[in-house]
Amino acid sequence: MNGDEQAYGVRALPELYREWSTTGMVANIGTSIVEVAYGKLVLAGNMTAQAHGFPTSRGTIVHGGAIATLADEALASVAFTVAEEGETTVTADLKVDFLRPAKPGRLVARATVRHRTRRLAFCEATVEHAHGEVVAEARAVIAYVKA
Repeated sequence: MNGDEQAYGVRALPELYREWSTTGMVANIGTSIVEVAYGKLVLAGNMTAQAHGFPTSRGTIVHGGAIATLADEALASVAFTVAEEGETTVTADLKVDFLRPAKPGRLVARATVRHRTRRLAFCEATVEHAHGEVVAEARAVIAYVKA
């Protein structure tokens, strides 16, 4: 261990997710933290056919907007793991590549911080079915602002 697990963002993020678990997008997607470390994060989201489904001739798939939301949440949150006290994160730029349709159920977003400057973090993530099949890849530039 290099001591980074004591970083402000790593300590604060689990408590923030507990607060957000009943409202807003975190509640809508049913997001929970699976793993959190300095510059690394794994989130799980519960995508239901009723709330996130899109009907197709081949059955219900998860709407791309819900997948993008899970990716965006993971990217902003992983950037928060390297935030300093008094900073919060906002998405400045988001790019999502959809590789295949996702079925309703548990989706997992794995995110990392590639590089941080004083005001920006460059992050990447994958969104996968629970069994590991990647359905989307995402990249974001996350800005740090005063909380």
